[in-house]
This record gives sequence, structure tokens and C-alpha cells, in this order.
Amino acid sequence: MKTVAQTKTQPKQMDFLAAKTLAAKYGIPMIPTFSAKKEKDLVTISKKIQYPWAMKVVGKSLIHKSDIGGVKLNLQNSHDAMMAFHELKKIKGCDYVAVQPQRKGIEIIVGGKMDPHFGPTVLVGMGGIYTEVFKDSTLRIAPVTEDDVREMINELKIAPILHGARGQNGINETKLVKLIMGVSKLMVEKNISELDLNPVIATPQRVEAVDIRIIQ
Repeated sequence: MKTVAQTKTQPKQMDFLAAKTLAAKYGIPMIPTFSAKKEKDLVTISKKIQYPWAMKVVGKSLIHKSDIGGVKLNLQNSHDAMMAFHELKKIKGCDYVAVQPQRKGIEIIVGGKMDPHFGPTVLVGMGGIYTEVFKDSTLRIAPVTEDDVREMINELKIAPILHGARGQNGINETKLVKLIMGVSKLMVEKNISELDLNPVIATPQRVEAVDIRIIQ
């Protein structure tokens, strides 16, 4: 006889493209992404986006892609892309390979988590592969207002860089605020345990999420 603990639904990771579609419904912009399961898919994709490309392994059991060599960057041509495709397909648990145009900008992390005491929460901080090293982030209980989000951004150590420091242009803060508020609304309205957008690439012109992970 199964116990309550045994019959309880275990958290599962939403498919990458399904998560991307859900994000779009909440006004969360993401970099154009195409799926490749076979070599011929790369030829079709090359007619839609220009090089350089970023490619990553996608699988329901694969969480930290960088740790397993599941991300290939700065792919300059079809030969690079084909080599990267075959390497990624060899990773155990690979369902398909996601292909994106590679963007440059400031890397930010935006996330959400269902706290057992406070309910849905929203996080923003320094993104990229060093997120857990520098731990520059701030948190609020959702839903958040525009003023809440701007306050969160200003609390970050990287805030001067986001605003524009040492003669450099700042990011499009209005679009970042909109993205974070979209995450807040999604966390409030959907039954989601965790949501990670990392990195979000921010420039003076655009703010787009590169990767999304949703745990239901």
C-alpha cells in the first residue's frame, strides 16, 4: 500500500519550448529559439537566423546545462554548428538541441519561487555562469508593482552598470521592469514551484531571456 508521500506528485521540469510559449503569454520576451533533432534541421534554421549561433542541449532531466558541457557558444558557420550538434546529441538525456542567435549584453537573472510560508516570490540579480558565485540578487513577495521592481534593481551591486557607468550606455530599464512584472504575474497565476530566466541579455535597445527553466 502506497503512503501519502509516495503518491504525491513529484516536481517536474517543463519542456523548454513549452516554457518559452508560456512566458510569451505573460509578455516575457525570449530570444528566437529553434529546435533541431536531425542534421537537416540545421539547414532549415540557417535560413532563418544568421551566425554566430548558440546551441544547447534540452532534456527534461537536464538542469544545469553548462556543468555537463551542454552549451556551445560563438558558432560561426555550418561546420561549427554541425560539430556542436553531434556533441550535444551524445549527452545522455538529450531530447533535442535548441538553436539561437547569439546575443551580447549585460547578463541578468530573473526568477520566481513558491515559498512555503510567503507564497510566490520574485528575484532579480547578476546573471550568467557566476550567479551563484557573486550572489548579487534581491527578492520580493509577488505580486510586485513597478515601484517595487525599480527598487529591486537599485538594490543590486551591478545597478550602476545597469544605469550606465563610466561613459557606457545603460540598459533599457523599462523593458527589464516589464519582464520582471511578467514573471511576477506568471508566478501568482500559475501553479509553479520555480522559474529561472538565466541569462537575460540586456542592452540599451532590448531585454530578452536566453534560457528558461520552469519546475512545476
